[in-house]
Amino acid sequence: MNTIDNRKFTRMNIRWAVQLDFGKRQYRYFVDNLSLSGFLVKGECNQSAGDICKITIKESAFYTESFIHAVGLIVRITEQNVAIEFIGMKLSSYCYLQISLLTKAVNPTVLANEIVKSNIFKLEGELVLHKKHNFNLNQMISLLDHTSIPF
Repeated sequence: MNTIDNRKFTRMNIRWAVQLDFGKRQYRYFVDNLSLSGFLVKGECNQSAGDICKITIKESAFYTESFIHAVGLIVRITEQNVAIEFIGMKLSSYCYLQISLLTKAVNPTVLANEIVKSNIFKLEGELVLHKKHNFNLNQMISLLDHTSIPF
């Protein structure tokens, strides 16, 4: 089932494994829903809104080379849920995210229109960056180059 986030993008109910790396703490969850701009996980997390993490999302245990590596920001946290917004990823991860969502969408035309009309990301070389976050480009490159090995 798909639900619409009125502020941004169509969310897909997907159960992919995700690892969040906050440096001193790492968490493993399953994605509850995923969109072009971020995702939601269910579970406890001893972090705060505004915390930045490295992200590895793995679609399947069978496809060991199918990953999304990104940097994200906690935008909402409750006792049961953690909402993460993507703030940067390599172009290859963003393309993989788009293709994965399009192939799983009930109505891929809606999602394709959102991709075309999206104006929240900018391309800096081989990086896709969220426009509203002024994250240091060299720091983003360093974080993405040192993303944890998937679980």
